[in-house]
Amino acid sequence: MSKQTETVIRFLRHRIKAKSKFDLHSPFIYQFYSNVVNDKTKYPEPRQVERLRSRLLKDQGYIKMSDLGAGAGDIPWCHRIIPVTRVVRRSCVQPAYGRFLFRMARYFKPAVMVELGTSLGISTSYLALGNPEGVITTIEGCQETAAFARKNFEHLSLLNVNQLTGPFEEVLPGLLEKLGKVDLVFIDGNHRKKPSLHYFYQCLQHIHEDSVLILDDIHWSGEMEKAWKEIQEHPSVTITIDLFRMGLVFFKSGLSKEDFILRF
Repeated sequence: MSKQTETVIRFLRHRIKAKSKFDLHSPFIYQFYSNVVNDKTKYPEPRQVERLRSRLLKDQGYIKMSDLGAGAGDIPWCHRIIPVTRVVRRSCVQPAYGRFLFRMARYFKPAVMVELGTSLGISTSYLALGNPEGVITTIEGCQETAAFARKNFEHLSLLNVNQLTGPFEEVLPGLLEKLGKVDLVFIDGNHRKKPSLHYFYQCLQHIHEDSVLILDDIHWSGEMEKAWKEIQEHPSVTITIDLFRMGLVFFKSGLSKEDFILRF
């Protein structure tokens, strides 16, 4: 069975199980669904990112990629020269989920944000624009990609983005130690079970009960689904939300431990 077919099957399984706001009895989840997931407001800030995306889709340039994550396959991407347009289409967050990230930052107003996996800076920009009063530190393993993203941040005049470059395993511990506590973490890096869980457990030591962790591509593969399941079962986790592409993790005390699958 091809990976594409497996993805379709996972999506159909998700749609069958997914609930709408009319099925939700938790006040916290109902408000979150109404004010964030199902918010149809056309905010002006995300349009800036979409204009940037449109410009990048017309870019005729190339990037020398250095990516040893799940998307790299057997051949390290450091040996590949990738068209910018292909990176935008395959590696950058899609508009609907990008606007969702914007609404997440706008709703929760996280002062301290951490992102694993900058790519071209599209998802970073949504989060940064969602809460200009907060600061997002984004980590990228590829030097050339990070440099490209930096130009995009300058293009959008984003002043609340800090960039770090290097392997997550080397950079993340020092960053978390420096920050102390984090309000929002977006893990969009190595989409494999072991690394994803490793990042989760590292971040777990620096969250508080109002923190939110977002894990991208939770249905990327069977092993990512296993990683998601382990995160759901962790005793520190109270609420999880499965939006198919992204999984949300909350740590609020006083709430019953529940796992939700929501329509997005």
